[in-house]
Amino acid sequence: MKKNICWMILLFLASSCQNELYKNPLDEFQSEQGVYIATKGILQSFVEEDKDTKIDGLQVALAVQDTREVNVTLEAGSEEQLKAYNAKNGTNYIVLPKEMYEISQNVTFMPRYAMVDVPITLKNVKFSMEGNYALPVRITGGDVNVIKGQEETLLVLEQRVNTKALRISTDGRGSGSEDNTMFPSDFKVDQWTMEVMVNRSSYRSNNRSICGTKLVANASTLDEIYVRFGDVTINPNQLQIKTGSSQIDIPADKFSAQPDTWYMLAFVYDGQKNSVYVNGALVAEREIRTGPYGLIGFWIGGSNELIREVRFWKTARTPQEIASNVWKMVNPDDENLLLYYPLNGKKRDRETGEVVEDDTKLWDWSKSGKDLPKHSTYTFDDNGGNGFIFPPQE
Repeated sequence: MKKNICWMILLFLASSCQNELYKNPLDEFQSEQGVYIATKGILQSFVEEDKDTKIDGLQVALAVQDTREVNVTLEAGSEEQLKAYNAKNGTNYIVLPKEMYEISQNVTFMPRYAMVDVPITLKNVKFSMEGNYALPVRITGGDVNVIKGQEETLLVLEQRVNTKALRISTDGRGSGSEDNTMFPSDFKVDQWTMEVMVNRSSYRSNNRSICGTKLVANASTLDEIYVRFGDVTINPNQLQIKTGSSQIDIPADKFSAQPDTWYMLAFVYDGQKNSVYVNGALVAEREIRTGPYGLIGFWIGGSNELIREVRFWKTARTPQEIASNVWKMVNPDDENLLLYYPLNGKKRDRETGEVVEDDTKLWDWSKSGKDLPKHSTYTFDDNGGNGFIFPPQE
């Protein structure tokens, strides 16, 4: 008898737990029937330029199955919807142009079907330097009620970059590229950010320089910005920044570079402290000096192997800005961008924005126009004809 009572109690508790976990759509939406977008959150897709791509994942659903055919209408590309989303979330997405996508405006639920997949086809997408594209989608009507608060979603397009990269040297003894007369001798910046993407086949030698500012005779070492892998006090695969007559060694447990792997490195000075990021994640910060930095010239180290996306800003980029632009190109016309070397074997006309193949120099795409000389041993590597893909493929 006692065993039977125990089993009854257990069954009651199990039933109660299941009832708590189960959410009836009718109760949740307070509607006998309704249609809603079942996709949770935003849709995100990485897309290469000039390619047709089918996007899956957009789902429209009914609260309950229906015995009849149900028709629903969709709207895509609403400026109003995207403007409201940007204002609410602090984003600045741009509406995807109509000629770059196809999506059905009519969705039909056959009898006893409660969910429908709505494909989106992208056509010959051309990305804008002004920002990321997004396609707002929402349900506007149909044979049943639209469930408020669940009627819209957003497809965000991220550019999958396929590019060449500059190959400087395979033995670590290549010649660097520099210019020590880029800016006037009294030119200063109150803040700065330097970003660079590197990939090396090995990390066995110390003092493998990456890039930095150029000091001229009688310049203060406080203004030096020198980043490298390896030093006498750290491992060859540890990262270091020398600046302000001091240095920051990135702890090995925070970042130890691996061969044949791309890394996006960012170094930030906000007027008081220096911060270091790897692939958008903070790995070190410390106050070394304060006050403005003198900036005379710039160099790219000769011991780099593969390198691209070298950028120098006159502002301290925020953690959000750094993280959101890890693998991307940036807007060359940004007023805060002092130097921008994509290092992709292409030249950009600063007046028209036209981009053409030209591997004769290390072209600065920023408004400064501070192109660097290309050493005769440099090549623009296309990865065996496949290009280098960013974000990197697993």
